[in-house]
Amino acid sequence: MAIIFREYGRVGWQKKWYFLLCLFGLTSGTVLDFYVPVLYKNIANGLAENYSDATLAMLLDNLSMVAICYSGVWLSWRFLEIGIIPVEGGGINLLEKRCFDVLKKQRYLFFENSFSGSLIKQANRFSRSFEIILDWVFFQLYMNMLAIVMAFVIFYQQQPRFALYFLGWVAIYLSWNIGFSVWKLKFDEAVAKADSTVGGVYSDAISNIFIVKSFVLEEQEQQRVNQASDQVYRRKKIAWILMFISFAVQGLMIFGIELLLVYLMIDKWRSGAFQVGEFVLFQAIMVMLIQRLWEFGRNLRNFFTALADAKEMTEVFRNDELEIDLPEAEDRQMTQGMIRFCNVDFAYGGQEPLFQGFSLQIDAGEHVALVGQSGSGKTSLTKLMFRFVELQAGAILFDGIDSRDFTLASLRKQISLIPQQPELFHRSVRDNITLGGDVSEAELQAVAAKAQSLEFIEKLPQRFDTQVGERGVKLSGGEKQRIAIARAFLEDAPIVVLDEATSALDSLTEQQIQTAIFELLKNKTAIVIAHRLSTILRMDRIIVLEQGRIIEQGSHQQLLAQQGRYYQMWQHQKGDFLGE
Repeated sequence: MAIIFREYGRVGWQKKWYFLLCLFGLTSGTVLDFYVPVLYKNIANGLAENYSDATLAMLLDNLSMVAICYSGVWLSWRFLEIGIIPVEGGGINLLEKRCFDVLKKQRYLFFENSFSGSLIKQANRFSRSFEIILDWVFFQLYMNMLAIVMAFVIFYQQQPRFALYFLGWVAIYLSWNIGFSVWKLKFDEAVAKADSTVGGVYSDAISNIFIVKSFVLEEQEQQRVNQASDQVYRRKKIAWILMFISFAVQGLMIFGIELLLVYLMIDKWRSGAFQVGEFVLFQAIMVMLIQRLWEFGRNLRNFFTALADAKEMTEVFRNDELEIDLPEAEDRQMTQGMIRFCNVDFAYGGQEPLFQGFSLQIDAGEHVALVGQSGSGKTSLTKLMFRFVELQAGAILFDGIDSRDFTLASLRKQISLIPQQPELFHRSVRDNITLGGDVSEAELQAVAAKAQSLEFIEKLPQRFDTQVGERGVKLSGGEKQRIAIARAFLEDAPIVVLDEATSALDSLTEQQIQTAIFELLKNKTAIVIAHRLSTILRMDRIIVLEQGRIIEQGSHQQLLAQQGRYYQMWQHQKGDFLGE
């Protein structure tokens, strides 16, 4: 909870003047609203008397005051409305930005272990809960506390004994509401957690709809959604039953205080000290107060539900394993592109070490291929280079500079990555190549031509302005690869990493993309990861990895001559993928 109030409090402080304007509007509006029944008391007593000029003057004076009070209430609400838009609307705006800022700082592994749909839902609920909680603070907590104070003062002036009864009743009423709601919070949190699970299941199924439909998994996925939704319903049912129990107890308390008020009025009437105006005053204030306190009890549920909704996101705020630049990190430039892994130790959390004392040097401009079975450490080396994961010992040097001495932004801008499955934004072809950069049309066409993508782009409905769909679903695998290569041409980084960039393509498309790739790799340091050995025949050096160790290295012909592991892999694949 501390994180929620810290983040929300920070927003409140940024909007403090508008916040104070809201409090001013609420205060003046509530005070004037509760003073009106005092005037109605005078009017009621006057109407109970016989006509006289003095009584008429008193009635008209009080009626004028009522008009002034209502005008003040009207103006107070206008002040409130002026302040509440920047406080709540602006607050949500700041929190949405804040949530994305926190999410983007998380490490790569965090996203590998999280559902994107759940994260989006958590962030959305965290920012949207601000409005619900602030509404409760303004219109329930503050207004009701002020209303209780006003009612007690007025009651005490008129009938001290009832004022004390009233104060005791308020204490019991609020204690029940708050205590019960705090106890029920764990049930609301369970509902919020189950609701996030539904979002994750939805996201997982929809984002993989191609697999769902091609493998006829609609019924299985429907069952997963059904099970998750049923779990939410079961938990909501418990929370709602508890809420209705709370409402029932509140109703009994309200009936009790109302009956007590009428009994005391009857007692005063019997003793001859009764005034009609006093009954009007007490009854008007009690009606106003009971309505407000009923709303308080009902909205207390919304307050705690909003807290429960916001609480899930606090786990992300609490996570201190972030991508951060070290104090000595600077924006540095690589002039050559030499890479050295020096005695690197690395293990994924809770697993056996993958690399122990691993060392490797890749000279500037050298083209190196990494091959080996799955799990040998090929992709992990690239993650270490990008600092998607952090090594436990040793160092990775670029042109003799420790990777940790680069800022993350300057390091990653100087390494181009072309993965097996390029991720595209649901934007235009132009946006997916330029990634928001200011690029001329001539330069855009030039990099597209180098990437062997200009021909297919020219055939698209809006050419470079064609929307590619979510994750590039409207493009083929080869077309997406060429977009990624065009992106790398534009980035013009000194180091290029290709992670099985052609393994999922047909032979003709692979040849076209290889042409683009070798154009891209000119005068650059390159690391190529491949299972299909046909893609690495022109590499300067081939390194064979096994369980995080280098077991062989050399050119294609040198490794064949050794007749070791690479030779076995070549013989296995030659018949399947290659001609003599």
